[in-house]
Amino acid sequence: MEVAPGVHRFGTDQVNWYLVLEGQKVTLVDAGMPRHWTQLHDALASVGRRLGDLEAIVLTHAHADHVGFAELARTRSGARVHVEAGDTGKSVRKLPNMGLYWRPTSWPLLLEGLRNGLLSTPPVREYTIYVDSQVLDVPGFPRAIHVPGHTAGNSALHLPDRGVLFTGDALVTYDPYTRERGPRLLLDGVHEDAAQARVSLPRLAELQADVLLPGHGEPWRGDPSTAVSQALRA
Repeated sequence: MEVAPGVHRFGTDQVNWYLVLEGQKVTLVDAGMPRHWTQLHDALASVGRRLGDLEAIVLTHAHADHVGFAELARTRSGARVHVEAGDTGKSVRKLPNMGLYWRPTSWPLLLEGLRNGLLSTPPVREYTIYVDSQVLDVPGFPRAIHVPGHTAGNSALHLPDRGVLFTGDALVTYDPYTRERGPRLLLDGVHEDAAQARVSLPRLAELQADVLLPGHGEPWRGDPSTAVSQALRA
């Protein structure tokens, strides 16, 4: 589904990932779960592209439901993976805290994770680091906005010329742990530092965008400041 000029949304009811087109070249923003890889070829074909046109994979953060098939896409296409410095180490991948799944409302996410290889997500072995405020030299030229808290390197990606803000898990419109909808922060226990996640979020309110594209939930159309205010009240 095209959600903004040259920006297409894919994934499942639980997790989103996106393609950004720039000429014939493509940037993948986040990579779902490992077995979502089977969707990628059809997704690329639907926008008239092939795997060889994938030039970059930009991760908003290193949780396994966003790293997903990134390593496989990297090795098969030659695309370079980009991740914020705070989420890097020997490899890029943070596995979920299984204690979060005691809530019945979270079981659909757990089931999808078990079916799609979440616990065996391949870590990214080679990557390029980006930092706050950097304009990445990848198709679409997103500007990184560091919003730590969900993870140390958690970031949003801003495409001002297209009116697009990828919020990753800094701000979502569907919490798969509670099934609550509307602009919000994820359940506190999902964050590495819930207090920091709240403190970081107002950075997004300063940006100009027409559509917010979260890691979980439907696109949100409107001013980022309104979405941030709603999220902090939720």
